[in-house]
Amino acid sequence: MSMKDPLLPHKRLGVRGPWLVLVHGYMVDGGMFMPVEGGLASHYRLLIPDLRGYGAAWNWPGPYTLHQRAADVALLIEHFAGGEPVWVLGYSMGGVVAQLLYRERPDLVAGLILSCTFAYKPLTTLEQWQGRLLPRLLKLLPPSSLANLLYPQAFGSETFPPEVIEWYKKALQHTRLPVLLADAENIFRFDGRPFLDKIRVPTLVIGGTADLIVPVHHSRLLAEKIPGSQLVLYPGASHALIFTHRRPFVRDVHRFILSALHTHPAPNPHSSPSQSPQ
Repeated sequence: MSMKDPLLPHKRLGVRGPWLVLVHGYMVDGGMFMPVEGGLASHYRLLIPDLRGYGAAWNWPGPYTLHQRAADVALLIEHFAGGEPVWVLGYSMGGVVAQLLYRERPDLVAGLILSCTFAYKPLTTLEQWQGRLLPRLLKLLPPSSLANLLYPQAFGSETFPPEVIEWYKKALQHTRLPVLLADAENIFRFDGRPFLDKIRVPTLVIGGTADLIVPVHHSRLLAEKIPGSQLVLYPGASHALIFTHRRPFVRDVHRFILSALHTHPAPNPHSSPSQSPQ
């Protein structure tokens, strides 16, 4: 590893099974996967990076583009997994990074789990309006006020433990304005729709029917356009379904990968997951 190409700060968990890379969303960091780490690490070797500009990589220099984020994740995969393709779970903006990673480095991706994410964010008039409003809010409001404003949309009416709320607010406060502004633009400019029918790996799409950040029509579009993909929708689930539906989330991710590996067995017998889904 050279100083020119450092590895993203990351967490590694699990000692057996295929590699599973968890890519976090906008305004947060890899800590968002805390509810499902334990369940997934029972079956997989987890790589959980903080993307450039977030978490422990908050002071990394730009460019803060989705393509750069995909390249950063690719470097991490090459370092730890060698030539072994990995499963990539992208959540919200992380799902866009996962799509780009497959587009640019399909040799590194065994399959995709796209959760609470999108191929094209400004599908509706309301979402187009949100794309114009978000940069203004970012410039006008301090991080604490922005966190309080966005919390009901992200977490719905659910009550969460104090440590979850504290993590969420700290993650946002720790992220610099240039990063937030760049990714606000990235999110509303990205259009992966022309590429969806070219995805040729097993793909699971997960969404919540009460998600206000990435409404359910985005999950349905992904599942409709990606050949052979599977769609799982959690009734009443918000954008924070990884917290509210952690057990079914782990169960459905594991069942999906297990089924895909039975259909297309991994060449390395030591990289098969355990046989009992949680």
